[in-house]
Amino acid sequence: MFTGIIQAVGKIESITPFDGGLRLTVDAADLDLSNVGLGDSISHNGACMTVVELIPPQKYLIDVSNESLRCTSGLDVLGVVNLEKAMRL
Repeated sequence: MFTGIIQAVGKIESITPFDGGLRLTVDAADLDLSNVGLGDSISHNGACMTVVELIPPQKYLIDVSNESLRCTSGLDVLGVVNLEKAMRL
């Protein structure tokens, strides 16, 4: 679950196509990743994406499917992205 409140601004640093979508490298310099693990959700410009790899100290990879790319904007280009971690109980 997300609040819709942007916690940080990150940067899409690289985009790698794969069969079915894109793999993005995100630099989350201003987002606390100390409690983020593989499989956790982070909202990118309002779209929930799953962390598939962590790159210490402040980067991670996400896979964005073609369907998600069709329904969102800004996740297929290099540049800034609004970030929000999922709420914890």
